[in-house]
Amino acid sequence: HKFCRTPLLVTLTMTVEHSNGDARNPFDVTSPLVRDDRKRTSALSQISASKPSVDTTRLTARARRRREDAVKRLVADVARKSMATAHLLDEEEDLTTIAAEAEGAAAASVSQQEFATAAAVASSIERGLDREVHDELVREAKESSALISKICHNHSEAFLKSVGQVVALGTPCMMLERKLQEANHELQNSTGGTMLDAITALEQSRNADARARTLLGMVKVCHRVAVLLEKARKQAALSHPRLALDAVDEARTCLTAPISSLLLIPGGRDAVVSQAAYHLLVSGQSDSNLEDDLDNNDKSAVLSLEHTPFGSRAMQMLPRIENEVLQGARRGLNRWFLSLRSGGDGAKAGRAALRRCANSMAVGPGQLGMGGKLPNSYTWRAKIADNLISRVSQQGKVARHSRVGYWFERDCPREMDRLESVCGEGMQRRAEALASAFGWYRCWDENASVGVEPENAGSTIDTKTLSGSRHGKNTLGFKAGAAAGGSRAYKDMSVTRGKGGTRKSEWATLLTPSILFEDSPTRKEDDTKLFALPESVHPVRRAEVAFALLGRSMEFVQYYQENRFGDMRISSSKAGDYDSEIDRGEVRSSLSSLTGDDVSLGTDRIFFAKSMPHLCASVLGFSAVEAALDIGNVVDDDIMSGTESDSALQASDSKSSSPENSSTSSFRDSSARYERALVAELGSILRGRAIGASLAELVRSSSLMSAFRSALKIVHPSSSTRRVDRELLAMDVDIIMTALKVAQEEQLKSTSKIVGEDRKEPMRIARHSSPLSMSQDGIPSEEVVNLPFGLASLKQKPPIVDSGDSIDSSLGLKTGSNRKGRLGFSGFSSAGGNAEEYYTFSHSVPSVVRSIHARAIAFAAFVLSQEELGQVFQKKGGGAAGFVLDCVEECVAVSAVGMKDGFEHLDELSVEQAVQITANIAALQSALPRLFGTLMRGLCHVGMIRADQLEETFRYAEKTLSGADHSCDTEVGSMYSLVYEICRNKIDTLINFSLDNFQWVSKSSREMPNAYCESLIEYMRSTFKCLSPMDEGSRAGLHFSCCGHVAERLVKLLTDKAKSDKFTGESGQGAEEEDGLPPIVRIDAYGIKNLATDVSEFESFADSTGVAQLSECFNELKCLTHAMLDRELPTLLSPENENARRRKYPFLDLGKVGNILEKYVGVGLGDRFMGGSGKPSDILVMDKKEVSSLSRIVRAQIH
Repeated sequence: HKFCRTPLLVTLTMTVEHSNGDARNPFDVTSPLVRDDRKRTSALSQISASKPSVDTTRLTARARRRREDAVKRLVADVARKSMATAHLLDEEEDLTTIAAEAEGAAAASVSQQEFATAAAVASSIERGLDREVHDELVREAKESSALISKICHNHSEAFLKSVGQVVALGTPCMMLERKLQEANHELQNSTGGTMLDAITALEQSRNADARARTLLGMVKVCHRVAVLLEKARKQAALSHPRLALDAVDEARTCLTAPISSLLLIPGGRDAVVSQAAYHLLVSGQSDSNLEDDLDNNDKSAVLSLEHTPFGSRAMQMLPRIENEVLQGARRGLNRWFLSLRSGGDGAKAGRAALRRCANSMAVGPGQLGMGGKLPNSYTWRAKIADNLISRVSQQGKVARHSRVGYWFERDCPREMDRLESVCGEGMQRRAEALASAFGWYRCWDENASVGVEPENAGSTIDTKTLSGSRHGKNTLGFKAGAAAGGSRAYKDMSVTRGKGGTRKSEWATLLTPSILFEDSPTRKEDDTKLFALPESVHPVRRAEVAFALLGRSMEFVQYYQENRFGDMRISSSKAGDYDSEIDRGEVRSSLSSLTGDDVSLGTDRIFFAKSMPHLCASVLGFSAVEAALDIGNVVDDDIMSGTESDSALQASDSKSSSPENSSTSSFRDSSARYERALVAELGSILRGRAIGASLAELVRSSSLMSAFRSALKIVHPSSSTRRVDRELLAMDVDIIMTALKVAQEEQLKSTSKIVGEDRKEPMRIARHSSPLSMSQDGIPSEEVVNLPFGLASLKQKPPIVDSGDSIDSSLGLKTGSNRKGRLGFSGFSSAGGNAEEYYTFSHSVPSVVRSIHARAIAFAAFVLSQEELGQVFQKKGGGAAGFVLDCVEECVAVSAVGMKDGFEHLDELSVEQAVQITANIAALQSALPRLFGTLMRGLCHVGMIRADQLEETFRYAEKTLSGADHSCDTEVGSMYSLVYEICRNKIDTLINFSLDNFQWVSKSSREMPNAYCESLIEYMRSTFKCLSPMDEGSRAGLHFSCCGHVAERLVKLLTDKAKSDKFTGESGQGAEEEDGLPPIVRIDAYGIKNLATDVSEFESFADSTGVAQLSECFNELKCLTHAMLDRELPTLLSPENENARRRKYPFLDLGKVGNILEKYVGVGLGDRFMGGSGKPSDILVMDKKEVSSLSRIVRAQIH
């Protein structure tokens, strides 16, 4: 490496000396540079000589070419760098000036040339090409020297000649210089002064004009700022934040912008003058410094309008105006909050939305809903129901009776005409169509009370009206013509005729909440609020724009959420009812914050009547407002066309798109959470209150919640809460069972009230009533209004009275003095020869049947609303229809119980009343098949029975009908036992009273029966007459029971053993405790004879009742008395005459005969002396010895 450094240093030294030396040609052979180069070349040759020689014979032609190319490149590189540093001097330039200017550049060029030369030399040495490079450089140097010498020799004469010519031009140049000096003197002294004065005056006038125009521009700018400030204040006062803030921003721009940008400065030379005048006006400098200002224009100070006193005051006003805008936005927002909460604008809009949605649901798609356009909306449903029923097998009772009382071609047009006349499309028609579908107006008079409401259940029964009179109010309307199948007149006394009426039918008020009626007095106001809802959110938009334009969007979001999505503390008295997880010490309610009322206060009645509709309307109004805010299609009146408003709108859009202004998404999330909280709290309150609700309240609340949920879907469908509405609003998992229990309890109360007001007398048939119409040509007969389901055919049959018995009025007055007249006993009475007929049931039965019918319709409406809410009924037996059938079954069961338990004490109940209760339950039982058939037709009509579940549903209906029939059978059997118990107790009382201390040893016979026999017969006669309301089998059974009990008591008195003293007559304790009357202690033949006469009287009475074989109840007593009076008795009691005795007296018991013989008082010696006539010839009269002998014979056969 030390050999490589020496040539490099030599070359660098030569380059530096050349740059510091004169400007002679470096390639001159006589110059020191060439000499140094030669020395350097010899040094390189010495260095190269030290290396071993290369065997050139081994190089190929290709390698040789490559070495030559490399040498040429190195030489060319060195020559190029040398030529770049060469400076060609111009003869017309001053050498000293050029040297001074190029001094710095020359030093840099020399350094670069030296480094380039050193790099080339080093590269040649490294590659082994230093010798070839040296030789090539030497060769080129020699050629250049020769060329330079030749050029100098050829042009030397021309150069010398040009030098002579230059010297000859010296005198003309001196003359030209003198003339120029004279001309300059003339110009300065004679012409230039005047021109300079004129130019100065012109410049001063231009500067003055520039100052004036500048001042005019400043005045205009200040006026513009003042106008903008005034505009901003007025727009802020008018609550137009965008225009106000646009004016503020424009004023701030004018105040902060440089004044030069606000002035109109024309171009050209005038621009220079005006610019200079502007700077002169601003800086206050003199005209002498004008040109310096023009030269240093970019270095002058920038002045704006805010630095002026006017601008300073204007800048102080801008924050105040912005604060006024914010305060105005807050005031408008607070007024909006107040109008929604206290003013009720949200609730009004919610009521309108609920009303419109419910009406749309009632009308249905294509106006084919139950409340839709007639006739299609009702006719096709009725036809579908008729077709479904025709497809069912007619083996069951329900299927057969569903065809009874209805004919499509006859009844459907009537019902459709009535619907069209009483109400228009909507919820009211839906309620009326539902009642008509279930046969209400086919079965009952239109002015009949529904009786489902707790305060209306079991209304007072006017017996005059029920008995045929047409007078009186608040009655069931059992008019004679309608009750007997006369003409039907669809005349509604409780519904205003026509579509414009304000009064509503009872079914409409029962099934429909008042908030959903189209003729609400606040309908116009509510609709106005709903339609103006998109425009009513302007305060929110304006406040949002105001805060966003001022860069305070998050503050607006916080303020809006605190006032819009808040909650409040309420009393915890009702908290545990609907949410057990809430702390009882502190309850937070979103609904109370939304409405301003404490939702935990008030009774259940007030809640379902007023609070719940208001809460639903408020929540729906909240969703409607949030939907209007979410849509964003608001055309604000302060957004005006023009450059300024457009620019402000673009600015606000750019701000709102920034990350810090994401209030829209924040509002949407907060609104969804708050709406979910509102809906969840509403559902919780409803579930808690549903426990104490009545059936009517459950029906109306279900209808309201169905419309509420549908309205939420329509009003705000984009809310995330719509996915969980069904779970949040579900009244309860077991709400159907709750409603079923409520219906059962209300039906029991209603039945008890109806039965309590009933006088328990058979219902009289009007005299002028026409006979029931029969079905002709397969067309079923119509239902009898107010006596439907076959009640009109339950008439009492005339009793069969023996011609020998005359029943006068005195008999009735003696036995029935506690009743008003004789009508209630026989069911038939004669007045002036005209017989009055009666039904088997009393006035309460149609009322009870009507209440069951009405409650079943209400329960069906409730189930239908629950299906609309999304409730899925998984029940074996037809789904939702099965629950309706269960409701009917339970209502029938509790009605039968209520009809049976319609008395307070058993002692207060008479036989005729008990019989009438039994007949009433039997009448209710007989009406069940047609009632179930009518309800099944209604279920098919409203679509609660699917075609694939038709057979299953009808089978389940048969099952429920059997259950209801069994419940009635149970109560009828219980009442039958009760009637028999009453009769038995009365018979026992009569027997005990009549036979107490009765002397059976009479010593003589009687032609007439005893008094006790006549009283018993008279009682049984009166009792049997009041059995007319009962069916024939029950009547016959009570006849046999009563007569059998009389015969049994008399047999026991005659045949039971008497543990008594023979003289005192005190009976044993056991017998007295059992029947209250001790058995007979002593009896003689005449006593037995008189008893046989009583038995004959009993048999005659039994035959007179017309009940077959009733007299056989006394066969045993008759057999005993006749046997004891038979003169052949001693012979028949012999063991060898047993067969003869059994043939003659088949019911004779030797044990009982023995007991009678123990009580038998024989004729003694004194009796014979006293009688004097001896034994009677027709009866057996025994003395004491004969009695003793027969007693031994009987005891021997028994033991």
